[in-house]
Amino acid sequence: MSERKRIARTFKMRGLSVQSSALDALLNVLQREREATSSSRNQQHSSSTNDTLFAIIDEVKDRMIQDGRGGNIVTTSLLEEVVAELSRDAKDVTEEAVQMLDAFKMPKLEFDTMRKNFSLDEFGKGKRSLYGEAVDKVDMFSQRYALIQQRILRQDIFQPKLVTATRSGHSSSQSNDGVTHTLTPVESLLGRSGVRYLLGMIVQVEEGKYYLEDHTAQVPLNFSQASLLTDGFVSENSIVLVEGEAIDGVLHVHNMGSPIVENRSDAIKAIGLQNTDIFNSIGSLSELEKLRDQEIEHGQEGMFVVLSDVHLDNPSVIEKLERMLEGYNDFSPLPIFVLMGNFTSKPLSGGTKAMMSYFEDLTNVILKFPNVANEGRFVFIPGPNDPGITGVLPRGPIPNYFTSFLRSKVKHAIFASNPCRMRFFTKEIVFFRDDLVGKMRRHCLLEPREDEDDEKSGQRQLSRHAIKTVLDQGHLSPLPLSASPIYWQLDHALRLYPFPDALIVGDRVDQYYENYEECDAINPGPFSNGFNFVVYRPIGEIKNSQTKSDVEFAKLSEPKTASGVNDGFE
Repeated sequence: MSERKRIARTFKMRGLSVQSSALDALLNVLQREREATSSSRNQQHSSSTNDTLFAIIDEVKDRMIQDGRGGNIVTTSLLEEVVAELSRDAKDVTEEAVQMLDAFKMPKLEFDTMRKNFSLDEFGKGKRSLYGEAVDKVDMFSQRYALIQQRILRQDIFQPKLVTATRSGHSSSQSNDGVTHTLTPVESLLGRSGVRYLLGMIVQVEEGKYYLEDHTAQVPLNFSQASLLTDGFVSENSIVLVEGEAIDGVLHVHNMGSPIVENRSDAIKAIGLQNTDIFNSIGSLSELEKLRDQEIEHGQEGMFVVLSDVHLDNPSVIEKLERMLEGYNDFSPLPIFVLMGNFTSKPLSGGTKAMMSYFEDLTNVILKFPNVANEGRFVFIPGPNDPGITGVLPRGPIPNYFTSFLRSKVKHAIFASNPCRMRFFTKEIVFFRDDLVGKMRRHCLLEPREDEDDEKSGQRQLSRHAIKTVLDQGHLSPLPLSASPIYWQLDHALRLYPFPDALIVGDRVDQYYENYEECDAINPGPFSNGFNFVVYRPIGEIKNSQTKSDVEFAKLSEPKTASGVNDGFE
C-alpha cells in the first residue's frame, strides 16, 4: 500500500476525510520528519512518523471540536494551523505568550444598570474621540459608580437575608451570625431620620462645599467629625461608603470608608470570561486551560526588568544602563526590559535635537550587545514630562520624531502609551507612570488613617495608602479632573476592574511592594536616584498547579561586579 493511501486510510478510520491538497502537504511534513531522524534505525523512522501522524490527527479533531467546525473534512488551512502549533518550541510559546495592549485600543467594559449585565465594547465598533461631549463626561462618572455599586451589592453584608425561624420560634430577617445593611439612595434621605448607609461619589458643586452624589440625587456633606475606617486617601471624585445621619438637609458623616473589593477571580466569575478578555486571546474555558498548561510548563522562564525615571541626559544613567545590559546579556531567554519616563531630568532638556541625541546614545549602548539588540524586547512608557501631548491621561507614546533611530536599530522596541497593559500567558500586568503619592497627598480631604502597630515608615504607609486607593476605587486616577485631566471617552483605559495580576507604578517615591487581594503592587523606584530597579517574574513558583509571582528589588552598586548587577531583596 502506498504511503498516500495509508495516510488517507488512517484519517478515514478516525472519521475524517482529507482534501487532496492537504494530503500533499502532510506527506511533505512527514518526509521532513523522516529526514530529521535519518541517523536512527528504520524501525525508529517508522515509529517516529506514526507518532507524528497520530499527534496531528488528534490535534485536528480537538481543533474541530473547539472551533465548532461542521463536517469531517480536513482542509489545507486547518492542517497548516495544526502543524504550526505542534512545531512550536519553548521559545515560540514564551514569545507568543506576551501581548501588549495600547490604552487607545483597549475594549470598554460596560455595566447596564437596567439589565444588570456586562458587555465588552470592542475597539473600532464604537466611535471614540479625544474631544468628548458633555454626555461622555456624565457616562464616565456613571460607569465608575455603576461598576463599584454592583460590586458592593454582591457582598454578603449588603445582601438581604431570607426570613428564617429563630430558636424561639419567631421569624427574623437577620441571621444570628452577622448583621446586614441596606444602602439608602440619596433621594430617600428626605424626611427620614436615623443613621443610614450610603454609597456615593464626593463632588464639589460649589467652591469649598462638598456633596455626596449617586444616580438619584446629591446632598451636602459635613464630615468634620467623620472617622475613616479604612486605609487610603479620600479626595474629590472618590466613591465612598458612608454611615451618617441627615439633619436639616445636610448629611453628617459618622464613619467613612473605601468600597469593599473583590479579587480578580471573583470579579471574572461575576463579569464572565468573555467580557474580561480585553486581549481577545482567551475566549473560552478550554483556551484558558490550554494557556494555563503552557504557563505551568514554560512560564517560569519569563522575567521583566522594570526601571522608572531613566534620565538619558545624565551620563551616569547611561553608564549604569550599559552595566545592567552587560549583566543580562547572557541570559536565555532574555528578560523584557520596561523603561518608564521621565527620560530627561527636565522637560525637553536641551531642546528637540538634544532629545533625539539622548535616545541615540541609548541605542548605541544597546548595540554594544548584539544579542540584546536582536533578541531583547524593550518597552518604553512615557512620563509626565516627556515629549508629546502631556497633561491628559491616557497619554500617547513618545513621537517617532524623537525615537526613529532607536526603532530602526533595535528590532523589538515598543513605544507604548501610559498606561499600557501586557498579557503574559494568563497574567495581566498594568504599567503606569505617575506621581501617585504626591498627587493624592495634595488633594486628600481627610488625613489618611495611621496604623500605630504598623512598623513601616511614614513614606511606606503613604505608598500603601495610594495603592489601596487606586485598587479600591478601581481606577488609576480617582482624583479631581483639575488635578488629573482625563479624556472622557477613554476613561475605561484607566480602570482596574477586574484587578490585574500585577500593577507596576513608576512613582518618584522609594521602592515598595504590596500584595493586595492577590494583586502585586510594585514601584521600582527612580533609577536616576540610586540606580534602583525591580525584577518581576509573574510565574516565580509553581506548587500544586498554582502559580506564585516573585518580586526582587535590585540596585546597581558603585563598584563594578562580574555581572554588573547587584541583586537583593529589600
